[in-house]
Amino acid sequence: MNLRFRLNLIVTLVLLIILVISAIQAVNNARENVRAELASAMVFAAHMLAAELRHVYQTEEPRQQQPAPFKLDRLVNVRHLQIAFYDLQNNLIESNNITPPENSDATPDWFKQLMQTALRDITKKRLPVYVNTTKQGELVISPEPNSEIAEAWEETKMLLTMISLVFLAVNIMVYIVVSHALRPISHITKALSDIESGQLGTRLPIFKLPEMAAISHKFNTMASTLQSSIRDNHRLTQQIISLQEAERKSLAQELHDEIGQHLTAIHVDASVIQRSKDLSSSIKSAQAIDEVACQMIVILRSMLKRLRPGGLDDLSFIEALQELIKSWQERHSQTDLTYRIQGQFSALDENVQLTLYRILQECLTNISRHSKAAGIRIELEECTATYELEVADNGEGFDMSEQRQGFGLSGMQQRVNSVNGEIDIISRPGEGVIIRVSIPKQGEVM
Repeated sequence: MNLRFRLNLIVTLVLLIILVISAIQAVNNARENVRAELASAMVFAAHMLAAELRHVYQTEEPRQQQPAPFKLDRLVNVRHLQIAFYDLQNNLIESNNITPPENSDATPDWFKQLMQTALRDITKKRLPVYVNTTKQGELVISPEPNSEIAEAWEETKMLLTMISLVFLAVNIMVYIVVSHALRPISHITKALSDIESGQLGTRLPIFKLPEMAAISHKFNTMASTLQSSIRDNHRLTQQIISLQEAERKSLAQELHDEIGQHLTAIHVDASVIQRSKDLSSSIKSAQAIDEVACQMIVILRSMLKRLRPGGLDDLSFIEALQELIKSWQERHSQTDLTYRIQGQFSALDENVQLTLYRILQECLTNISRHSKAAGIRIELEECTATYELEVADNGEGFDMSEQRQGFGLSGMQQRVNSVNGEIDIISRPGEGVIIRVSIPKQGEVM
């Protein structure tokens, strides 16, 4: 069941309830009107006939001897009442002979029964007729509600018809308005499908409704961010591949130039030992092999250190950071560097260790290459739910509005994202750079 159908169904049910309540109220009003009309007619007729009977009391001739003593046939147009004159033997002498209304048969029985329930307390009225203190008979006034009920049914039917037409018109209007209001949903669904299929350039128009316009803005911002992120990821992937190839080429060159040469030298010295008959020359060749092997060990350690920081395996995390800072200070003695490491870092995840180490290493590398800073401040703190790293220098800085394609900053961003952290870079030309990194502890959410 879609949203449009649900909204129309809710509106229809509400209007239907209103329609039923209105119909019940209209029928109740009709019952009260019929009752009031008949009651007032009965009272009026009783007063009029009582006045007529005063003249009867003064006459000398008994009226029952006349064919129609009260001329009740002249009251044939009296509505809602049956007036009849009966003698002492309860024989009908005359009446107004009301004919039933033509449309009385069109009134449904259920409506008649509802109307009759309101007339139960309206009973016949009997007025005795005396002539010279002698009772001649009775005038009987009876309610005849058929015509009033027929009129009430016509009025109620017209009212219910109008209410039904209003119900239908409102329903149609609500359907049109809801359909128009929900029309942007089809655009949103199509745009989401386009994004899902990889068409990241898809954008929504700004709709007229404020709520839909807000969705448009949020969707377009999300799509732009997603498109930018995927573009950055593609660029970063290409840079990573390029760096991997460059690293492999460098390692291959080093293996060829350094290890290859040293292995050749070892081979030559070993051949000399094999062919030599002089012990002194064999000792010299063995010493040469030992020196070359030591040089190869140094070269291999240098290569391994480039591939993975050895301090993280041999030392604690804090000691490895201190070793990194100390090594950098020895190579840049002209730069004033201060650092503060606060916390135990005992439960630090290996990925977070490597991330913090590499970010600090990259910051120091960027400072030495680009910053020309005279002072550096490093602070690393273990907080309740996060690890906070801040590296600040007073170097040249750069304009944040310019897009920087270097691998250093984007690489740091990717490393921080991989451990669900956040990085904030603040810089202005001539005011240095501040890099703040916040990484949540395991089980915490940023």
